[in-house]
Amino acid sequence: MYRKPGFGDQPDWIREYTSSLEFDRKIYSAVVLTALAHLFHLWEKGLIPEEAGSALKCLVEALDKEDEVLSGEFEDVHEALEAWLLDKAGKHAGWLAYGKSRNDQVSTALRLALRKEIIRLLWEINRLRGTLLGKAERNLNVLIPAFTHLRPAQPSTVAHYLLHVEREVSVHWRTLWYLLREVIDLSPLGSGPVAGSSVPLDRGRLAELLGFSGVEENTIFATGSRTFASLVLGSIASLAVALSRVAEDLIVWSTSQFSIVRLPDRHVSTSSIMPQKRNPVTLEIIRAVAGDILGSLTSFLTITKGIPSGYNLDLQEANNHIFGPLEKIINAIKVMADLIDDIEFREVRDIQLLAQDVAERLVKERGIAYREAHSLLAKALRENGWDLKKAVESLDMELPGFEEAINSRGRGGPNPERMSKEISSRRKLLRDDIGRLTEFESLKLSAERELVERVRRTLERKHIE
Repeated sequence: MYRKPGFGDQPDWIREYTSSLEFDRKIYSAVVLTALAHLFHLWEKGLIPEEAGSALKCLVEALDKEDEVLSGEFEDVHEALEAWLLDKAGKHAGWLAYGKSRNDQVSTALRLALRKEIIRLLWEINRLRGTLLGKAERNLNVLIPAFTHLRPAQPSTVAHYLLHVEREVSVHWRTLWYLLREVIDLSPLGSGPVAGSSVPLDRGRLAELLGFSGVEENTIFATGSRTFASLVLGSIASLAVALSRVAEDLIVWSTSQFSIVRLPDRHVSTSSIMPQKRNPVTLEIIRAVAGDILGSLTSFLTITKGIPSGYNLDLQEANNHIFGPLEKIINAIKVMADLIDDIEFREVRDIQLLAQDVAERLVKERGIAYREAHSLLAKALRENGWDLKKAVESLDMELPGFEEAINSRGRGGPNPERMSKEISSRRKLLRDDIGRLTEFESLKLSAERELVERVRRTLERKHIE
């Protein structure tokens, strides 16, 4: 069996201990595409014999033979792929290693795989944004409290609350979109192990073949840095925390003590012994997922913080914390979107929420400073058992209505007319984001397909068997 050259035979248990094969299955197609681009570039530049095209043909076949390629006992996917190529293409497979290191290849494959996963994540965020905007539009005038310190504070609306959630996820969309285009979509290929190679590779051409928008210039950074992954994990962790807070809101609001929302039946579970229970199980999992992702971020940063510049095998262990969080956050967003689409809100008209409006009316009607008005109303509330209606009557005033209070709110508040305009504005931004993402994804998928087709056409033209 093929094994990469070394100082001697390693015991199987040592090789198993240092193996990354289980993780490598997650990036298999990206590894093969990276190898294909590298070998094809060598071939098209005439840096390797024309007969080496037979190895190219085998690499194209390898895209659909993951189980076969990874069936042996190998240290990693790179060793497995080279062994498979040697078996299929013989000595021509040896050209694959010319000018290429596993260091620049794995960094490239990670970026390719991350690119696909972040595109998936961005689509799910967009679906959640659309759901939130639709639900907000249907609940422009439904009154609920806005809270501080988990105490009812001011009158608000369902639309006002949901637009705050949409803003949270939209901000994370923009962050991930920036990272995708400006950080991840740069090619490390051609950087060699750490300081390049004497082989005259055109790194711009390698980037073009894999659909990257540019080249990650510095070869030390390109091969040994995982900042691109830690930035993604940090953004995902922040998004998970935001979703966890929303989940906590809805869990609390669905209790009998609050009774502001009724969760969809498919998102609750009964007790094994108490048949009346409606436990908010999917929201509880969303809260737990946030903790799980924070743990992955902490592990990733802790693994990478103490290693010197350039590639170290510690990075292999860090890789295990990249894709799991992405899958978890994607599923959490799907669950949240489904729940929001079918959740029911109960209008709450608690006159105690109007206390601030009463104090501000005192300022307008009596020409006194706000601090004096605040003290005057507080005194009246104490004297009337904290009953706002009686306190207002004792001050010879009228209690303002909820609609009056809501409609008086300025920019960013729950005023339904302003909310309606904001929803229209947010819908336009969402449509623009969908267009940008559609174009970006199409370009990347086309580049990957074109690489494979270009290799096939060239092989057929040259009659390579």
